[in-house]
Amino acid sequence: MTEYAQDDAVGETESALETLGFTEYESKCFVAATRIGTGTAKEVSEVADVPRARVYDCMDALAERGLVDVQESKPKRYRAVRPETAIATLRRAFEQRFERLDELLPALHSTARESEDEEVWVIEGGADVAERMVSLVEDASESVVVAVGAEGLLSTELLAALVDAGDRGVDVTLGSPGEPIRDRVQDAIPDASVQETWTWWETFPIRPGAVSSVLLVDGRALLVSSDDPGSLPGREGHRAVWTDGANTPLVGLLRPLLERAVRGEAQTTGDPSPV
Repeated sequence: MTEYAQDDAVGETESALETLGFTEYESKCFVAATRIGTGTAKEVSEVADVPRARVYDCMDALAERGLVDVQESKPKRYRAVRPETAIATLRRAFEQRFERLDELLPALHSTARESEDEEVWVIEGGADVAERMVSLVEDASESVVVAVGAEGLLSTELLAALVDAGDRGVDVTLGSPGEPIRDRVQDAIPDASVQETWTWWETFPIRPGAVSSVLLVDGRALLVSSDDPGSLPGREGHRAVWTDGANTPLVGLLRPLLERAVRGEAQTTGDPSPV
């Protein structure tokens, strides 16, 4: 490894450790100890570029995590555990935290107000709308029914989520006035039901301010987006409302309309008149 490549590796490793909860000095000291094998606080300080007075505290903290061995000599000597041991130790620590969260979060969620099942949320921004659509599809266990009028909303990530849903046995149905949208979905998911529908549209591409998508997951989670006419020129923007509560009146209102529009009753003649 060249000197420049090694410097890049050092910086990237330190940054990765900080994302795992290390302080800046702890990450620098651990990387330095790993590089030198066994050394004193003075040697770690020189390699890590950390004040020697801070090295002692950092190495003690690392030792408590099981990442550094300490030799009680004069001066003290420190040795980083082997990389594979460090990775296993860190992974085990985080798995334990996730297991604990898996116990705690459901217990907290069970105390939520029942009325939250009927709440509707608002999203601003095309990227955020697309991300929420992906998230809802990823949670699907039975069915995904979606009508898409804007090509930009059928992102690579959303298409991949639809493919994954189909692979795990979810019934995927799509309606769109746009042939490019329909072709992309049909090519990626041959088993999907793909229909031409104009229920919410008069033209394709859609007009400014028109509905841009309607998504229903498992008959309960619903997202409705519209084109944002205030978007910057050349930028496709969207606004959306969504809910994951089956009891929300919006779900009861739009579910039959969406299913009727994309489950075979949509027009397939190419005539862009509303269904």
